[in-house]
Amino acid sequence: MKTRYCVDANIFISAWYVSYPKSVFPSLWERLIQLKDDIVLIQPIYDEIEPFSSADKKIQAAKKRNKYPLRMWLEENEFVETPINDQVNFASLDLEKKYETNDISKGAGQKDITLIAYAKNTGNKVVTFEAKQRQKPDKKCNYKIPLICSEEDVGCIDFVTMLENLAIRI
Repeated sequence: MKTRYCVDANIFISAWYVSYPKSVFPSLWERLIQLKDDIVLIQPIYDEIEPFSSADKKIQAAKKRNKYPLRMWLEENEFVETPINDQVNFASLDLEKKYETNDISKGAGQKDITLIAYAKNTGNKVVTFEAKQRQKPDKKCNYKIPLICSEEDVGCIDFVTMLENLAIRI
C-alpha cells in the first residue's frame, strides 16, 4: 500500500502565505497539484483552511479568489476533503480522552486528534509544521501533534520531508 500524507491545515496555510508563496515557488504548487492523490485533507482540516463566511458563499468567483486565494486554489485544483467515518470518529474520541484534549490546552486540538486518528487507522503519515517537543509536558493536554504521533506509533514528518518523499524538486 502506498503511503499517503495526511496534512495539517498549517501545511497549506504557512506554505502558501509564509514559506513557499505561489508567486515565488509556482513549480512547487504545480507539483502538488500533480501529486494531490497522495495528499489527504480530512474534512475537519479542509474546513479550517480559509472557510467561506456564510455571507461570502454567494459572491462571484473572482471576488472569492481575491478574498480566499488558498481555498479557491484547492477547490479549482480538485483537492477533495476526505470524510471521516465512524471508526475514525471513535478512535478520535478515545485519543481525545487519552490526551485530555480541551479548549484551553496548549497542545493538539480536537481536529488535530482526528487527523492523527485518521492516519493511524489508514496507516498513513501526518504532516505538520509543529515542532517536536524536546521533553514531555507534565500534562497530556499540552502534547502537540508530533509527540502524540510518537506515542501512538504514527509516522509524523514535516513539509520538506514530505516534498523529499514525493520527489518534488523546485
